[in-house]
Amino acid sequence: MYNPNPYHTEILYRGDPRRSPNPLRAIIAHVNWEIVAAFIILIGFFVFVLWQNQANTQTLGTVGLVVVGWIFSLCLHEFAHAATAFIGGDHSDSTRSYLAFNPLKYIHPVLSILFPLLFIFLGGIPLPGGAVYLNRDLVRNRAWQSAISLAGPLMNALFAVLAAIPFFLGITDQHPYLAFALALFIFFQIFSVILNLLPIPPLDGFGIIAPWLEPQLRNTLYAFGNYGFLLIFLLVWYVQPISAALTGLVYSAMTVLHVAPNPDAANLLVSLGYYAFFFWQRH
Repeated sequence: MYNPNPYHTEILYRGDPRRSPNPLRAIIAHVNWEIVAAFIILIGFFVFVLWQNQANTQTLGTVGLVVVGWIFSLCLHEFAHAATAFIGGDHSDSTRSYLAFNPLKYIHPVLSILFPLLFIFLGGIPLPGGAVYLNRDLVRNRAWQSAISLAGPLMNALFAVLAAIPFFLGITDQHPYLAFALALFIFFQIFSVILNLLPIPPLDGFGIIAPWLEPQLRNTLYAFGNYGFLLIFLLVWYVQPISAALTGLVYSAMTVLHVAPNPDAANLLVSLGYYAFFFWQRH
């Protein structure tokens, strides 16, 4: 039977759901679920290690949970950017490639994995990393441009909420080592959200407002982006009032998530997680 418009028929994407006109179906089809499963299995293993309440395996469980969970969150962060861009109209092959959830696709030699992990190990500063290069010219409008930048921090916030569920349900009451590790991980996630929302290029906070700025001003500020990470590191590391204000905000957010009854208790949990994680600093 003659089809007057064969290029929009189901025949072309029936065997390849990645080309489905339904963006959510297409995104789901792009995901490499084996990679997602591998992350979940690894995280589950380290949770099991901590669940045993064994002092001699606490460091292994804490370092494993925090590092694997952090890399997983980087992938979720960048995947959220790409998925939002795809829904917003960017169906280019380059953007599609980021939907596979392959960590190698997000790796910039310095910014993606090396810097975030380095800053974590140096001083526990969860600077965001990763990189997805999207064709933003294909996105429908400026609101979608802002939504793309906002999607990454929102994913980190969601991950923090999910990680806080064991505290809310009281599961961690009988498993203190798991509580310390999860508290440290949640601290990093919330801290990352706060830092990433700062309106400093190249952070997502600037990406949210950038589409609404005059092009000349936007380009001038983007040129400053090469120094953005360094500025944040120096401010957090060397300017004590700023560091104290940011960490205080994180502890308050942890209280809202029922990780601890008050900011001081949250501080204690995170400190105990720090002690297990930074094992080389023990005296």
